[in-house]
Amino acid sequence: MKRKIAMGALLLSALMFNGCSKDGDSKSTGTTKDKNLSVFLVFNGMPLNDEWEIYKKAEEATGVKVKSYASKNNTDSTQAYNLMLASNDFSDIIAYRVPDLEKLGSDGGMIPLNDLIDKHAPNIKKFIEENPLYRKDMYSLDGKIYAIPTYYDLDKLSVSSGLFIRTDWLKKFGLPVPKTLEEAENALTIFKEQDANGNGRKDEVGIFVRGNIQAALNNLTGIFGARPYKTFYVENDQVAFATLDPNFKEAVKLSAEWYKKGLIDKEVFTRGWGARDAVLPTNIGGMTLDWFGSTASYNSLATTQIPGFEFYPIEPLQIKDGMKSVAVGRNTTPEIGWGISAASKNPEQAIKFMDWWFSEEGRRTWNFGIEGKHYTMVDGKPVFTDYVLNNPDGKGPLKVLQEVGAQVSGPGVQQDADYEYQYSNDIAKQGFDMYMRNENTTMPLPILKYSPKDVKKLEKIMALVNQTTEEYMQKWILGVSDIDTDWDAYINRIQQNGINEAVELVQKGYNHYNSVK
Repeated sequence: MKRKIAMGALLLSALMFNGCSKDGDSKSTGTTKDKNLSVFLVFNGMPLNDEWEIYKKAEEATGVKVKSYASKNNTDSTQAYNLMLASNDFSDIIAYRVPDLEKLGSDGGMIPLNDLIDKHAPNIKKFIEENPLYRKDMYSLDGKIYAIPTYYDLDKLSVSSGLFIRTDWLKKFGLPVPKTLEEAENALTIFKEQDANGNGRKDEVGIFVRGNIQAALNNLTGIFGARPYKTFYVENDQVAFATLDPNFKEAVKLSAEWYKKGLIDKEVFTRGWGARDAVLPTNIGGMTLDWFGSTASYNSLATTQIPGFEFYPIEPLQIKDGMKSVAVGRNTTPEIGWGISAASKNPEQAIKFMDWWFSEEGRRTWNFGIEGKHYTMVDGKPVFTDYVLNNPDGKGPLKVLQEVGAQVSGPGVQQDADYEYQYSNDIAKQGFDMYMRNENTTMPLPILKYSPKDVKKLEKIMALVNQTTEEYMQKWILGVSDIDTDWDAYINRIQQNGINEAVELVQKGYNHYNSVK
Protein backbone atom coordinates (compact mmCIF):
# COMPACT_ATOMS: atom_id res chain seq x y z
CA MET A 1 0.00 0.00 0.00
CA LYS A 2 1.73 3.14 -1.16
CA ARG A 3 2.00 6.30 0.91
CA LYS A 4 3.22 8.97 -1.45
CA ILE A 5 2.94 12.09 0.69
CA ALA A 6 4.22 13.00 4.15
CA MET A 7 2.68 16.30 5.27
CA GLY A 8 4.99 18.55 7.27
CA ALA A 9 3.83 19.86 10.62
CA LEU A 10 4.34 23.49 9.60
CA LEU A 11 2.28 23.07 6.45
CA LEU A 12 -0.55 21.48 8.39
CA SER A 13 -0.56 24.07 11.14
CA ALA A 14 -0.70 26.80 8.51
CA LEU A 15 -3.58 25.00 6.85
CA MET A 16 -5.49 24.59 10.08
CA PHE A 17 -5.01 28.19 11.22
CA ASN A 18 -5.48 29.87 7.87
CA GLY A 19 -8.28 27.64 6.61
CA CYS A 20 -7.14 28.27 3.06
CA SER A 21 -9.20 26.96 0.18
CA LYS A 22 -9.64 27.50 -3.52
CA ASP A 23 -12.76 29.58 -2.95
CA GLY A 24 -11.31 31.64 -0.10
CA ASP A 25 -13.90 33.67 1.80
CA SER A 26 -16.63 32.97 -0.75
CA LYS A 27 -17.68 29.99 1.38
CA SER A 28 -18.11 31.91 4.63
CA THR A 29 -21.14 30.95 6.64
CA GLY A 30 -24.29 32.81 5.80
CA THR A 31 -23.54 33.74 2.19
CA THR A 32 -25.35 32.48 -0.86
CA LYS A 33 -22.18 30.67 -1.85
CA ASP A 34 -22.28 28.35 1.15
CA LYS A 35 -23.39 25.59 -1.20
CA ASN A 36 -20.44 25.97 -3.57
CA LEU A 37 -17.90 23.20 -3.00
CA SER A 38 -14.50 22.85 -4.61
CA VAL A 39 -13.63 19.23 -5.43
CA PHE A 40 -10.24 17.78 -6.26
CA LEU A 41 -10.75 14.83 -8.63
CA VAL A 42 -8.51 13.60 -11.45
CA PHE A 43 -9.29 10.18 -12.96
CA ASN A 44 -7.42 8.51 -15.84
CA GLY A 45 -6.13 11.87 -17.01
CA MET A 46 -9.52 13.53 -16.68
CA PRO A 47 -10.00 16.32 -14.11
CA LEU A 48 -13.55 16.76 -12.87
CA ASN A 49 -15.52 18.85 -15.34
CA ASP A 50 -17.86 21.38 -13.70
CA GLU A 51 -20.32 20.83 -16.55
CA TRP A 52 -20.61 17.05 -16.28
CA GLU A 53 -24.31 16.29 -16.32
CA ILE A 54 -24.35 13.99 -13.31
CA TYR A 55 -23.03 16.84 -11.16
CA LYS A 56 -25.75 19.11 -12.54
CA LYS A 57 -28.19 16.42 -11.47
CA ALA A 58 -26.59 16.36 -8.02
CA GLU A 59 -26.93 20.15 -7.86
CA GLU A 60 -30.65 19.89 -8.62
CA ALA A 61 -31.06 17.37 -5.81
CA THR A 62 -28.81 18.96 -3.18
CA GLY A 63 -28.46 22.61 -4.14
CA VAL A 64 -24.69 22.15 -4.10
CA LYS A 65 -22.69 23.41 -7.05
CA VAL A 66 -19.27 21.85 -7.45
CA LYS A 67 -16.20 23.54 -8.83
CA SER A 68 -13.20 21.57 -10.02
CA TYR A 69 -10.08 22.34 -8.03
CA ALA A 70 -7.79 20.82 -10.66
CA SER A 71 -7.45 22.67 -13.94
CA LYS A 72 -7.95 21.00 -17.31
CA ASN A 73 -4.17 20.80 -17.58
CA ASN A 74 -3.86 18.68 -14.42
CA THR A 75 -4.06 15.28 -16.09
CA ASP A 76 -1.64 13.44 -13.79
CA SER A 77 -3.51 12.68 -10.57
CA THR A 78 -0.40 12.09 -8.43
CA GLN A 79 1.29 15.25 -9.63
CA ALA A 80 -1.87 17.28 -9.15
CA TYR A 81 -2.34 15.90 -5.63
CA ASN A 82 1.24 16.70 -4.70
CA LEU A 83 0.88 20.24 -6.03
CA MET A 84 -2.25 20.78 -3.97
CA LEU A 85 -0.50 19.66 -0.79
CA ALA A 86 2.53 21.80 -1.51
CA SER A 87 0.38 24.86 -2.26
CA ASN A 88 -1.28 24.89 1.19
CA ASP A 89 -4.53 25.54 -0.66
CA PHE A 90 -6.92 22.61 -0.29
CA SER A 91 -10.24 21.91 -1.95
CA ASP A 92 -13.31 21.29 0.22
CA ILE A 93 -13.58 17.69 -0.92
CA ILE A 94 -10.59 15.61 -2.01
CA ALA A 95 -11.02 12.49 -4.14
CA TYR A 96 -7.90 10.34 -4.26
CA ARG A 97 -6.42 7.07 -3.04
CA VAL A 98 -7.96 6.19 0.31
CA PRO A 99 -4.66 5.18 1.96
CA ASP A 100 -3.23 8.62 1.12
CA LEU A 101 -6.32 10.39 2.42
CA GLU A 102 -6.11 8.40 5.64
CA LYS A 103 -2.46 9.35 6.02
CA LEU A 104 -3.39 12.98 5.39
CA GLY A 105 -6.18 12.63 7.95
CA SER A 106 -3.88 11.23 10.61
CA ASP A 107 -1.66 14.29 10.02
CA GLY A 108 -4.63 16.62 10.50
CA GLY A 109 -5.37 17.51 6.90
CA MET A 110 -8.73 15.69 6.62
CA ILE A 111 -11.75 15.94 8.92
CA PRO A 112 -12.88 12.75 10.70
CA LEU A 113 -16.32 11.95 9.31
CA ASN A 114 -17.69 9.70 12.06
CA ASP A 115 -19.85 12.33 13.79
CA LEU A 116 -20.82 14.05 10.54
CA ILE A 117 -22.09 10.75 9.14
CA ASP A 118 -23.99 9.97 12.31
CA LYS A 119 -25.75 13.35 12.31
CA HIS A 120 -26.05 14.40 8.66
CA ALA A 121 -25.59 11.40 6.33
CA PRO A 122 -28.48 8.94 6.76
CA ASN A 123 -27.75 7.08 3.51
CA ILE A 124 -24.10 6.48 4.30
CA LYS A 125 -24.98 5.56 7.88
CA LYS A 126 -27.51 3.00 6.68
CA PHE A 127 -24.99 1.58 4.19
CA ILE A 128 -22.39 1.17 6.93
CA GLU A 129 -24.86 -0.52 9.27
CA GLU A 130 -26.12 -2.94 6.61
CA ASN A 131 -22.76 -3.87 5.07
CA PRO A 132 -20.22 -5.05 7.66
CA LEU A 133 -17.76 -6.18 4.99
CA TYR A 134 -17.63 -2.71 3.42
CA ARG A 135 -17.68 -1.06 6.85
CA LYS A 136 -14.28 -2.58 7.66
CA ASP A 137 -12.73 -0.71 4.73
CA MET A 138 -14.11 2.64 5.81
CA TYR A 139 -12.33 2.86 9.16
CA SER A 140 -8.70 3.90 9.32
CA LEU A 141 -6.24 2.36 11.77
CA ASP A 142 -7.13 4.94 14.45
CA GLY A 143 -10.85 4.12 14.21
CA LYS A 144 -11.75 7.30 12.36
CA ILE A 145 -13.35 7.62 8.94
CA TYR A 146 -11.43 10.03 6.73
CA ALA A 147 -12.74 8.91 3.34
CA ILE A 148 -15.81 7.33 1.77
CA PRO A 149 -14.58 4.76 -0.79
CA THR A 150 -15.98 3.71 -4.11
CA TYR A 151 -17.28 0.17 -3.57
CA TYR A 152 -17.71 -2.71 -5.97
CA ASP A 153 -21.04 -4.54 -6.08
CA LEU A 154 -19.60 -7.87 -4.94
CA ASP A 155 -22.91 -9.63 -4.31
CA LYS A 156 -23.75 -9.38 -8.01
CA LEU A 157 -20.27 -9.44 -9.54
CA SER A 158 -17.07 -10.39 -7.73
CA VAL A 159 -15.06 -11.53 -10.77
CA SER A 160 -13.44 -9.74 -13.67
CA SER A 161 -11.17 -12.13 -15.57
CA GLY A 162 -10.73 -15.75 -16.62
CA LEU A 163 -9.43 -18.12 -19.29
CA PHE A 164 -10.34 -17.82 -22.98
CA ILE A 165 -9.58 -20.20 -25.87
CA ARG A 166 -10.27 -20.33 -29.61
CA THR A 167 -13.30 -22.58 -29.53
CA ASP A 168 -13.69 -22.43 -33.33
CA TRP A 169 -10.25 -24.03 -33.64
CA LEU A 170 -11.26 -26.70 -31.13
CA LYS A 171 -14.27 -27.49 -33.32
CA LYS A 172 -12.09 -27.53 -36.44
CA PHE A 173 -10.00 -30.39 -35.04
CA GLY A 174 -12.80 -32.13 -33.15
CA LEU A 175 -11.26 -31.35 -29.76
CA PRO A 176 -13.14 -31.06 -26.46
CA VAL A 177 -13.07 -27.85 -24.44
CA PRO A 178 -9.99 -28.39 -22.25
CA LYS A 179 -10.64 -29.12 -18.61
CA THR A 180 -7.15 -30.28 -17.67
CA LEU A 181 -3.65 -29.03 -18.35
CA GLU A 182 -2.96 -32.05 -20.53
CA GLU A 183 -6.00 -31.36 -22.70
CA ALA A 184 -4.98 -27.72 -23.08
CA GLU A 185 -1.43 -28.71 -24.05
CA ASN A 186 -2.77 -31.14 -26.64
CA ALA A 187 -5.09 -28.50 -28.11
CA LEU A 188 -2.43 -25.79 -28.35
CA THR A 189 0.06 -28.25 -29.87
CA ILE A 190 -2.46 -29.18 -32.55
CA PHE A 191 -3.29 -25.49 -33.17
CA LYS A 192 0.39 -24.84 -33.88
CA GLU A 193 1.42 -28.01 -35.65
CA GLN A 194 -1.66 -28.42 -37.83
CA ASP A 195 -2.04 -24.80 -38.97
CA ALA A 196 -5.20 -23.81 -37.12
CA ASN A 197 -5.57 -20.51 -38.96
CA GLY A 198 -5.03 -22.16 -42.34
CA ASN A 199 -2.46 -19.71 -43.69
CA GLY A 200 0.18 -22.34 -44.44
CA ARG A 201 2.56 -21.19 -41.70
CA LYS A 202 3.19 -22.36 -38.15
CA ASP A 203 2.65 -18.89 -36.72
CA GLU A 204 0.08 -19.68 -34.04
CA VAL A 205 1.36 -18.46 -30.66
CA GLY A 206 -0.70 -20.65 -28.31
CA ILE A 207 -0.80 -18.79 -24.98
CA PHE A 208 -0.44 -15.03 -25.03
CA VAL A 209 -0.95 -12.55 -22.18
CA ARG A 210 -1.44 -8.80 -22.10
CA GLY A 211 0.17 -6.12 -19.99
CA ASN A 212 3.46 -4.83 -18.68
CA ILE A 213 6.02 -7.34 -17.39
CA GLN A 214 4.34 -7.53 -13.98
CA ALA A 215 0.89 -8.20 -15.43
CA ALA A 216 2.28 -10.65 -17.97
CA LEU A 217 4.06 -12.64 -15.25
CA ASN A 218 0.94 -12.78 -13.11
CA ASN A 219 -1.41 -13.79 -15.92
CA LEU A 220 0.99 -16.36 -17.31
CA THR A 221 1.66 -18.10 -14.01
CA GLY A 222 -2.02 -17.73 -13.11
CA ILE A 223 -2.86 -19.99 -16.04
CA PHE A 224 -0.60 -22.61 -14.47
CA GLY A 225 -2.01 -22.29 -10.96
CA ALA A 226 -0.07 -19.58 -9.08
CA ARG A 227 -1.35 -16.53 -7.22
CA PRO A 228 0.03 -13.13 -8.34
CA TYR A 229 3.67 -13.05 -7.27
CA LYS A 230 3.43 -9.78 -5.31
CA THR A 231 0.57 -10.88 -3.10
CA PHE A 232 -0.01 -12.27 0.34
CA TYR A 233 -2.79 -14.73 1.17
CA VAL A 234 -4.30 -16.32 4.26
CA GLU A 235 -4.78 -19.95 5.21
CA ASN A 236 -6.26 -20.80 8.60
CA ASP A 237 -5.85 -17.15 9.66
CA GLN A 238 -2.11 -17.25 8.94
CA VAL A 239 -0.61 -14.90 6.36
CA ALA A 240 1.69 -16.40 3.72
CA PHE A 241 3.50 -14.99 0.68
CA ALA A 242 2.55 -16.13 -2.82
CA THR A 243 5.96 -17.19 -4.12
CA LEU A 244 6.60 -19.37 -1.05
CA ASP A 245 3.57 -21.49 -1.93
CA PRO A 246 4.79 -24.75 -3.59
CA ASN A 247 2.26 -24.14 -6.36
CA PHE A 248 4.21 -21.05 -7.40
CA LYS A 249 7.38 -23.00 -8.15
CA GLU A 250 5.34 -25.60 -10.02
CA ALA A 251 3.57 -22.94 -12.09
CA VAL A 252 6.84 -21.28 -13.09
CA LYS A 253 8.33 -24.64 -14.07
CA LEU A 254 5.33 -25.37 -16.28
CA SER A 255 5.55 -21.91 -17.85
CA ALA A 256 9.21 -22.52 -18.69
CA GLU A 257 8.46 -25.95 -20.16
CA TRP A 258 5.64 -24.64 -22.34
CA TYR A 259 7.71 -21.67 -23.47
CA LYS A 260 10.49 -24.04 -24.53
CA LYS A 261 7.94 -26.15 -26.45
CA GLY A 262 6.78 -23.06 -28.34
CA LEU A 263 3.30 -23.11 -26.77
CA ILE A 264 3.72 -19.65 -25.23
CA ASP A 265 4.13 -16.47 -27.25
CA LYS A 266 7.85 -15.80 -27.82
CA GLU A 267 7.07 -12.10 -27.35
CA VAL A 268 5.21 -12.68 -24.08
CA PHE A 269 7.18 -9.98 -22.23
CA THR A 270 7.47 -7.47 -25.05
CA ARG A 271 4.01 -7.12 -26.65
CA GLY A 272 2.74 -5.10 -23.68
CA TRP A 273 -0.87 -3.97 -23.32
CA GLY A 274 -1.45 -4.30 -27.07
CA ALA A 275 -1.01 -8.08 -27.11
CA ARG A 276 -4.68 -8.86 -27.83
CA ASP A 277 -4.74 -6.41 -30.71
CA ALA A 278 -1.57 -7.94 -32.08
CA VAL A 279 -2.63 -11.60 -32.04
CA LEU A 280 -6.42 -11.80 -32.25
CA PRO A 281 -7.19 -9.69 -35.34
CA THR A 282 -4.17 -11.32 -37.05
CA ASN A 283 -5.69 -14.73 -36.28
CA ILE A 284 -2.71 -16.24 -34.43
CA GLY A 285 -3.62 -16.15 -30.71
CA GLY A 286 -4.99 -19.33 -29.14
CA MET A 287 -5.48 -18.87 -25.41
CA THR A 288 -5.19 -16.25 -22.66
CA LEU A 289 -6.28 -15.11 -19.22
CA ASP A 290 -7.85 -11.65 -19.38
CA TRP A 291 -10.85 -9.41 -18.62
CA PHE A 292 -14.21 -10.86 -19.59
CA GLY A 293 -15.90 -7.74 -20.91
CA SER A 294 -13.18 -6.40 -23.17
CA THR A 295 -11.84 -9.77 -24.31
CA ALA A 296 -15.27 -11.13 -25.24
CA SER A 297 -15.81 -8.08 -27.46
CA TYR A 298 -13.19 -9.43 -29.90
CA ASN A 299 -15.77 -11.95 -31.07
CA SER A 300 -17.03 -9.18 -33.35
CA LEU A 301 -14.09 -10.21 -35.56
CA ALA A 302 -16.35 -13.02 -36.78
CA THR A 303 -18.41 -10.50 -38.77
CA THR A 304 -15.64 -8.08 -39.70
CA GLN A 305 -12.39 -9.94 -40.39
CA ILE A 306 -12.30 -13.63 -39.48
CA PRO A 307 -15.39 -15.68 -40.46
CA GLY A 308 -16.31 -18.17 -37.73
CA PHE A 309 -14.01 -16.57 -35.13
CA GLU A 310 -14.87 -17.72 -31.58
CA PHE A 311 -12.90 -16.78 -28.46
CA TYR A 312 -14.87 -18.07 -25.50
CA PRO A 313 -14.27 -18.31 -21.74
CA ILE A 314 -13.54 -21.73 -20.26
CA GLU A 315 -13.38 -23.10 -16.71
CA PRO A 316 -10.07 -22.95 -14.81
CA LEU A 317 -7.78 -25.79 -15.88
CA GLN A 318 -7.13 -28.64 -13.49
CA ILE A 319 -3.33 -28.68 -13.16
CA LYS A 320 -3.16 -31.57 -10.69
CA ASP A 321 -4.95 -32.57 -7.50
CA GLY A 322 -5.41 -29.47 -5.38
CA MET A 323 -4.07 -27.12 -8.06
CA LYS A 324 -5.86 -25.32 -10.88
CA SER A 325 -5.64 -22.10 -12.84
CA VAL A 326 -5.92 -18.98 -10.71
CA ALA A 327 -8.12 -16.02 -11.58
CA VAL A 328 -8.20 -13.41 -8.83
CA GLY A 329 -11.53 -11.81 -7.98
CA ARG A 330 -12.33 -8.23 -7.07
CA ASN A 331 -11.76 -6.74 -3.67
CA THR A 332 -14.38 -4.62 -1.92
CA THR A 333 -13.00 -1.36 -3.33
CA PRO A 334 -10.32 -0.06 -5.73
CA GLU A 335 -9.22 2.06 -2.73
CA ILE A 336 -10.34 5.29 -4.34
CA GLY A 337 -12.75 7.63 -2.58
CA TRP A 338 -13.30 11.11 -1.22
CA GLY A 339 -13.30 12.96 2.07
CA ILE A 340 -13.58 16.48 3.50
CA SER A 341 -10.41 18.50 3.97
CA ALA A 342 -9.61 20.50 7.09
CA ALA A 343 -9.84 23.61 4.89
CA SER A 344 -13.57 23.17 4.34
CA LYS A 345 -15.65 25.89 6.01
CA ASN A 346 -18.90 23.99 5.64
CA PRO A 347 -18.31 20.30 6.44
CA GLU A 348 -22.03 19.70 7.10
CA GLN A 349 -22.92 20.79 3.59
CA ALA A 350 -20.09 18.70 2.17
CA ILE A 351 -21.18 15.51 3.95
CA LYS A 352 -24.81 16.06 2.89
CA PHE A 353 -23.62 16.38 -0.71
CA MET A 354 -21.55 13.20 -0.35
CA ASP A 355 -24.49 11.41 1.25
CA TRP A 356 -26.68 12.00 -1.80
CA TRP A 357 -24.53 9.64 -3.85
CA PHE A 358 -25.56 6.81 -1.53
CA SER A 359 -29.24 7.56 -2.06
CA GLU A 360 -31.13 5.47 -4.60
CA GLU A 361 -31.19 8.38 -7.04
CA GLY A 362 -27.53 9.26 -6.50
CA ARG A 363 -26.29 5.72 -6.92
CA ARG A 364 -28.36 5.30 -10.08
CA THR A 365 -27.04 8.57 -11.50
CA TRP A 366 -23.38 7.69 -10.97
CA ASN A 367 -23.86 4.20 -12.41
CA PHE A 368 -26.24 4.82 -15.29
CA GLY A 369 -26.10 8.53 -16.13
CA ILE A 370 -29.11 10.72 -16.88
CA GLU A 371 -32.61 9.29 -17.05
CA GLY A 372 -34.15 9.65 -20.49
CA LYS A 373 -30.80 10.15 -22.18
CA HIS A 374 -28.72 7.24 -20.90
CA TYR A 375 -31.33 5.00 -19.34
CA THR A 376 -35.05 4.51 -18.84
CA MET A 377 -36.79 2.78 -15.94
CA VAL A 378 -38.24 -0.60 -16.87
CA ASP A 379 -40.04 -2.61 -14.17
CA GLY A 380 -38.36 -0.48 -11.56
CA LYS A 381 -34.83 -0.96 -12.91
CA PRO A 382 -32.61 1.32 -15.04
CA VAL A 383 -32.07 0.02 -18.58
CA PHE A 384 -29.56 1.61 -20.93
CA THR A 385 -30.84 3.36 -24.04
CA ASP A 386 -29.53 2.80 -27.57
CA TYR A 387 -27.58 6.02 -27.17
CA VAL A 388 -25.37 4.12 -24.71
CA LEU A 389 -25.44 0.59 -26.15
CA ASN A 390 -25.41 1.52 -29.85
CA ASN A 391 -24.00 5.01 -29.84
CA PRO A 392 -24.51 6.81 -33.17
CA ASP A 393 -20.93 8.10 -33.05
CA GLY A 394 -19.53 4.62 -32.45
CA LYS A 395 -18.42 5.32 -28.88
CA GLY A 396 -18.29 2.47 -26.40
CA PRO A 397 -20.82 2.44 -23.53
CA LEU A 398 -18.26 3.30 -20.86
CA LYS A 399 -16.94 6.26 -22.84
CA VAL A 400 -20.48 7.56 -23.34
CA LEU A 401 -21.12 7.38 -19.60
CA GLN A 402 -17.81 8.91 -18.59
CA GLU A 403 -18.39 11.90 -20.86
CA VAL A 404 -21.06 13.04 -18.41
CA GLY A 405 -19.15 11.98 -15.26
CA ALA A 406 -20.87 8.64 -14.70
CA GLN A 407 -18.51 5.76 -13.83
CA VAL A 408 -15.68 8.24 -13.29
CA SER A 409 -14.00 6.99 -10.12
CA GLY A 410 -13.47 9.34 -7.21
CA PRO A 411 -16.82 9.86 -5.51
CA GLY A 412 -17.67 7.60 -2.61
CA VAL A 413 -20.48 5.51 -4.07
CA GLN A 414 -21.43 1.88 -4.60
CA GLN A 415 -21.26 0.46 -8.08
CA ASP A 416 -24.27 -1.37 -9.47
CA ALA A 417 -23.00 -4.42 -11.33
CA ASP A 418 -26.04 -4.30 -13.62
CA TYR A 419 -24.35 -1.48 -15.52
CA GLU A 420 -21.53 -3.84 -16.52
CA TYR A 421 -23.85 -6.75 -17.28
CA GLN A 422 -25.99 -4.58 -19.54
CA TYR A 423 -23.27 -3.48 -21.89
CA SER A 424 -21.34 -6.78 -21.82
CA ASN A 425 -22.13 -9.23 -24.58
CA ASP A 426 -23.50 -12.72 -23.95
CA ILE A 427 -20.03 -14.26 -24.14
CA ALA A 428 -18.72 -12.00 -21.38
CA LYS A 429 -21.80 -12.83 -19.29
CA GLN A 430 -20.99 -16.53 -19.70
CA GLY A 431 -17.58 -15.77 -18.24
CA PHE A 432 -19.03 -13.80 -15.34
CA ASP A 433 -21.44 -16.59 -14.49
CA MET A 434 -18.83 -19.32 -14.93
CA TYR A 435 -16.31 -17.70 -12.59
CA MET A 436 -18.88 -16.61 -10.01
CA ARG A 437 -19.34 -20.29 -9.18
CA ASN A 438 -17.74 -21.62 -6.05
CA GLU A 439 -13.98 -22.18 -6.19
CA ASN A 440 -13.56 -20.88 -9.76
CA THR A 441 -12.08 -17.61 -8.52
CA THR A 442 -9.47 -16.94 -5.83
CA MET A 443 -10.45 -14.02 -3.66
CA PRO A 444 -7.74 -11.52 -2.69
CA LEU A 445 -6.55 -10.66 0.78
CA PRO A 446 -8.87 -8.08 2.36
CA ILE A 447 -7.74 -4.46 2.32
CA LEU A 448 -5.58 -3.99 5.38
CA LYS A 449 -4.60 -0.90 7.35
CA TYR A 450 -1.07 -0.13 8.51
CA SER A 451 0.63 2.53 10.57
CA PRO A 452 2.85 4.99 8.66
CA LYS A 453 5.90 3.32 10.19
CA ASP A 454 4.77 -0.15 9.09
CA VAL A 455 3.86 1.11 5.63
CA LYS A 456 7.34 2.53 5.17
CA LYS A 457 8.91 -0.77 6.21
CA LEU A 458 6.57 -2.83 4.05
CA GLU A 459 7.12 -0.68 0.97
CA LYS A 460 10.89 -0.85 1.32
CA ILE A 461 10.90 -4.62 1.77
CA MET A 462 8.45 -5.40 -1.00
CA ALA A 463 10.21 -3.17 -3.52
CA LEU A 464 13.30 -5.37 -3.09
CA VAL A 465 11.36 -8.65 -2.96
CA ASN A 466 9.35 -7.84 -6.10
CA GLN A 467 12.45 -6.76 -7.99
CA THR A 468 14.20 -9.98 -7.04
CA THR A 469 11.20 -12.09 -7.99
CA GLU A 470 10.71 -10.44 -11.37
CA GLU A 471 14.39 -10.90 -12.17
CA TYR A 472 14.30 -14.62 -11.40
CA MET A 473 10.88 -15.31 -12.96
CA GLN A 474 11.85 -13.89 -16.34
CA LYS A 475 15.11 -15.86 -16.39
CA TRP A 476 13.31 -19.08 -15.45
CA ILE A 477 10.48 -18.74 -17.95
CA LEU A 478 12.73 -17.67 -20.82
CA GLY A 479 15.07 -20.59 -20.08
CA VAL A 480 18.07 -18.45 -19.19
CA SER A 481 18.44 -20.38 -15.93
CA ASP A 482 16.83 -23.34 -14.19
CA ILE A 483 14.38 -22.90 -11.31
CA ASP A 484 15.51 -26.06 -9.49
CA THR A 485 19.11 -24.91 -9.60
CA ASP A 486 18.29 -21.35 -8.54
CA TRP A 487 15.50 -21.94 -6.05
CA ASP A 488 17.54 -21.93 -2.85
CA ALA A 489 19.40 -18.83 -3.98
CA TYR A 490 16.07 -17.12 -4.72
CA ILE A 491 14.68 -17.97 -1.28
CA ASN A 492 17.86 -16.72 0.38
CA ARG A 493 17.64 -13.47 -1.59
CA ILE A 494 14.06 -12.64 -0.61
CA GLN A 495 14.77 -13.60 2.99
CA GLN A 496 17.67 -11.15 2.93
CA ASN A 497 15.28 -8.63 1.39
CA GLY A 498 13.09 -9.05 4.49
CA ILE A 499 10.16 -11.18 3.33
CA ASN A 500 9.73 -12.79 6.77
CA GLU A 501 9.36 -9.37 8.40
CA ALA A 502 6.90 -8.38 5.66
CA VAL A 503 4.76 -11.44 6.43
CA GLU A 504 4.73 -10.41 10.10
CA LEU A 505 3.64 -6.88 9.21
CA VAL A 506 0.83 -8.16 7.00
CA GLN A 507 -0.23 -10.58 9.73
CA LYS A 508 -0.43 -7.61 12.09
CA GLY A 509 -2.64 -5.79 9.58
CA TYR A 510 -4.80 -8.88 9.11
CA ASN A 511 -5.24 -9.30 12.86
CA HIS A 512 -6.38 -5.68 13.09
CA TYR A 513 -8.81 -6.24 10.20
CA ASN A 514 -10.38 -9.12 12.09
CA SER A 515 -10.71 -6.97 15.20
CA VAL A 516 -12.85 -4.34 13.43
CA LYS A 517 -16.53 -4.98 14.02
